[in-house]
Formats: sequence, C-alpha cells, structure tokens
Amino acid sequence: MASTSIKTPGIAAAIGEVFRQNKIPCLVLNAVVMLLVGSYYLVPDVAEVWNQVGEFKLKWSFAFSSASTVFAAVLLPTLVQGMMGTLPAEGRGMRVLLLSAFWGYRGMEIDLFYRFQGWLFGTGNDARTLAIKVAVDQFLMSPIWFVPTVLIAMRWADAGGSWSRTRASLDRDFWLRVCPTVMVTNWLVWIPTLALVYSLPSALQFPLFSVVMCFFILIMTLLARKAEA
Repeated sequence: MASTSIKTPGIAAAIGEVFRQNKIPCLVLNAVVMLLVGSYYLVPDVAEVWNQVGEFKLKWSFAFSSASTVFAAVLLPTLVQGMMGTLPAEGRGMRVLLLSAFWGYRGMEIDLFYRFQGWLFGTGNDARTLAIKVAVDQFLMSPIWFVPTVLIAMRWADAGGSWSRTRASLDRDFWLRVCPTVMVTNWLVWIPTLALVYSLPSALQFPLFSVVMCFFILIMTLLARKAEA
C-alpha cells in the first residue's frame, strides 16, 4: 500500500515560504514606522504630541511600559482576532489573563533593556550607535531570549497555563522549524524598525515600540499557528 504520510517542509523551504508570505505586510509596517518617526522630526505639531506621550511615559515609568504592552500585545490583537474568527474556541478568558501576565512583565523587561542599552552604548542617534544597539537586540537577545520565550508563552497560554503540556510541545520541530521561521519575520520587522526606534529620544522609544508591537503580534500569532499546522 502506498504511503499517505505528509512530509513536514524542510527548514529552508519553511523560511522561504515565511519570507514570501510576510515581506509585504512587514514592508508596509516598516513604512508606517518611517512615517511616525518622520512626523516627529519634520512636523512640529506632531512632535509636540509625541513629546507629551514621552512625558507621560517618564511619569509612569514601568507602569506605562507594562500597561501599554498588555494593550498593544494582548487586548487589541485579541479584539482583532475575535473579529477575524481566529481565536481559539475554548479558554479565551484564561488565555487573555495568562498572556496579559506575560506581556505585562515583558513590557517592563524590554523597557529596562532599552535603558540598559542607552546606559551601555549611549543615547546618540549616530549610525555606529544605532548599528550596535540593533545588532545586540536582534542577533543576540532575540534569538537567545526574546523570540523563543514569546513563542513558549503563546503555547503556555494556549495550554491553559499547563507547564506539562507546554513542555511536551517544545519538541524538535519547535526549536528547528517554528523558532527559525518566526525569527525571520522578527528580523523583517524589527531590524529596520529598531534603527528608527533607537534614533528617537529615550522617552519615546518605548511608546513607538508599543505601536509596532501591536501589529507585529498579529503577524507573529498567525505565523506561529500556520507553522504549527
């Protein structure tokens, strides 16, 4: 009898497919970021609004970074996914609660990381400083920590907070196919975006990050589910 098994695409094929499917939305998102940053430097009235946001962020510090990340990475994407009919059928409330706990922490962690980079490499927006910050962010922290932990948190939330079910899902395919394919999308969005984020004054870097994160989470969620299919 002929075999009817379905072969899992190789990593090269999976990455190529990810690039083809996501290059346009990622380019559009990068263009939006360019417009936002350009508005700060070129339009005084818009710059004043940005400065007010920056002052608000400085006032509320980590409370702002936590709350804004939960809104951008959990609440708004959940609303959009609900409208699109792509939310898991069961455990939606628990999923939102678990993801809110994770992203509330992650927002503060990233805020602290931005501050650390500013302390370590300076707050200038010259090409050398921007290149170093982007390289550390995207080629050190993202592959080692940021991207894998986000994907694990998503599986943890989908498993209703069960660590045993989450650990069982972290198989060879997760590490060798899902993580690398999501990493490609991460680079498509965040390498150019972070060059712009780090060019802003320190108080405005996290607010812009939050705006981009909202759209990126939607892209990454859909990608992760497709990669697991």
